Amino acid sequence: MENQELINRLSSIKSLPTLPVVADNVIKLTQNPDSTAFEIAEAISLDQSLASKVLKTANSAYYGFPRKINTINYAIVVLGLNNIKNIVLSTSIMGQFPKKNQNLLFDRKDFWKHSLLCGIIAKKISEHVGIKNSEEMFMCGLLHDFGKLILDTFFQEEFVCALQMAEKNQLTVMEAENRVFGFNHSGVGALLLRKWSLPPSLVKSVEFHHNPEETPNVFRTASIVHVSDYLCRRIGIGNSGGTVLPELNKKSFKLVDLTSDQIKELTLQIKKEFKTATEFLYEGETDDDKTP
Repeated sequence: MENQELINRLSSIKSLPTLPVVADNVIKLTQNPDSTAFEIAEAISLDQSLASKVLKTANSAYYGFPRKINTINYAIVVLGLNNIKNIVLSTSIMGQFPKKNQNLLFDRKDFWKHSLLCGIIAKKISEHVGIKNSEEMFMCGLLHDFGKLILDTFFQEEFVCALQMAEKNQLTVMEAENRVFGFNHSGVGALLLRKWSLPPSLVKSVEFHHNPEETPNVFRTASIVHVSDYLCRRIGIGNSGGTVLPELNKKSFKLVDLTSDQIKELTLQIKKEFKTATEFLYEGETDDDKTP
């Protein structure tokens, strides 16, 4: 059951972001089994800026396709609908929030690095456990801490208090948020993603990534995100705020079935893959804005 205080606080925000119309339409089309590639390509092409970003990302080293992808239709054929949906959704959401620092305790570029790495790990783990549509897990990982952006954007003073409390008292950010707000970033992110009519499994994985056992119907999805977040923090690329590592859920870790040697190998793969995935981070920025 959603926290009523959280609902009231978010409802009071008049400028709460909405998913861009074209992106919303594309997501709905990709969720409809009767939609054709032509219809999806046509919808993306209505927004030339979005179409350009989709093609740029599709041609990036992350996807590694040997031939130039010149059209949205071709991108859909080559990359598949789930990857196209990921590019559209990630580009649209990242575009809603400036990456430049406004809060010295919450570096947004480091936040997106952490989020991107978590998405990559979630995809890798889902492949390891045999999930067919592992691309969908990428978005679950990418958006797992999305609520922190909302708190930093609209309730920054209180969010800073939570971050300071977490540092001073050696708490997790979630524990400090609960004390300051009466709710935390997991619920905030899930509520907005639900308002955007994103898939329930994605919403639930965001809402319960710190406590997967509370959502039996999507325990596997939430567990993968939970373990991915933990491993991401251990690897140390990026930072989503706070220094205290959340406790690892033993049942979730048992579900992903990773040995120490597999984790070491996975870490090496992920670090290499992360270096090729910067198109997800730097869309819309000049080269001067980019950091190594």
